[in-house]
Amino acid sequence: MSEVAQPSVSRRAVFLVGGYERNDAAGFFRRIGREMDRFCKCWSVEATLKTPVEHAEVSVTTAAADYRGPDGACRSDITFLSFDDIVKTDGARPFMVRLFAYLVAFFDYILSGTMFRFFATNWRFALYFLYPFVMLVFFAWLATAAYRLAGHLPLPGGPLLPLIVGAGAAYGVGRFIGRRYFVFHLMDLWSFSREHLHCRRPVMDARIDAWAGLIDERLSATTYDEVLLVGHSTGGALILDVAHQLAERRVGEGRPVHFKIVTVGSTSLKVALHPAARRARMRLEALARHPDIRWTEFQALTDIINFYKCDPYAGAGLMHQRGDAFPRQFQVRIRDMLERDTYRRVKKNFFRVHYQFISANSRRYFYDFFMICCGSRPIEAVRGDALPISVEAGKTAEAVS
Repeated sequence: MSEVAQPSVSRRAVFLVGGYERNDAAGFFRRIGREMDRFCKCWSVEATLKTPVEHAEVSVTTAAADYRGPDGACRSDITFLSFDDIVKTDGARPFMVRLFAYLVAFFDYILSGTMFRFFATNWRFALYFLYPFVMLVFFAWLATAAYRLAGHLPLPGGPLLPLIVGAGAAYGVGRFIGRRYFVFHLMDLWSFSREHLHCRRPVMDARIDAWAGLIDERLSATTYDEVLLVGHSTGGALILDVAHQLAERRVGEGRPVHFKIVTVGSTSLKVALHPAARRARMRLEALARHPDIRWTEFQALTDIINFYKCDPYAGAGLMHQRGDAFPRQFQVRIRDMLERDTYRRVKKNFFRVHYQFISANSRRYFYDFFMICCGSRPIEAVRGDALPISVEAGKTAEAVS
């Protein structure tokens, strides 16, 4: 069967929710600007990013990207939907408050059976879930070992000095490792995820409603050939909430519901697999009832912070009657997106690998975040066996590290 030709995109809107991170909109667009230079070198195309414009009331910032390549020209309005202020507020709490909230979340995931569902669905992600708890146990063991060792020394003051030595060892090592290797940040991530799925984060709920309202206004004011709602990492779950709220708004206003969802390196199942996540599953089920909404998901084996070869809809225990795949899934190979030396350098850094989903490639590959967001081909044109634009015979991409 011959491939159906897809109409080109000359005007696109991209609305992106990233992961649970402290990076604000300014930092995001600085990074996008650097990565866009690599993207241009890789594909031998032209792309420029305009000055970002902030809409502080709803925590969004937009920058236009102009693209020109062999496949045509396109202008994309890229909007970053930010919740870094919420992340920073979580991280600013006293450590014991953060620790208590994390332990409540950890044992909630254990006692609800969700962790065991992680193992049954994707054991790599389950190990990622266990990582901060294992590190905390290590810090506690270190404190105990230092206390016992000091207790064997002829120190004055009875057990007081050994206690200080043990606490100091745990604090010093824990502070260095905990910050450098994101242990404390991941503690906050899991407490945030638990509270959100239990509908106990009204600030986040209000933010999602505000984003949906702004997107609705943009779509009503401007005609776009393609509208992409993109979610990466934790944003893969949040963007589904945004999509649901946007669809409900537009149905209520009698407007067409015609946009596309793209999830990359998504962790949406960390929410949907929890028995208490009834709202998330209800919203996901409602999205499937809109036939004009298309959903594409990209996953990678090398990235442990996603659910590889897992259907996020069926995995949530849902079924639909659509004639198309919802979502349409692609498994990508990170090593095929990067030059060999670059891949060898980053492959053991699982956070860096995770962020390759929203970084520029240094090799031409069918999955390219910038080509999806900036190029002139629609998301439906993505195929696992074809490059986004033609490649001259014998020409290889310039190595970019």
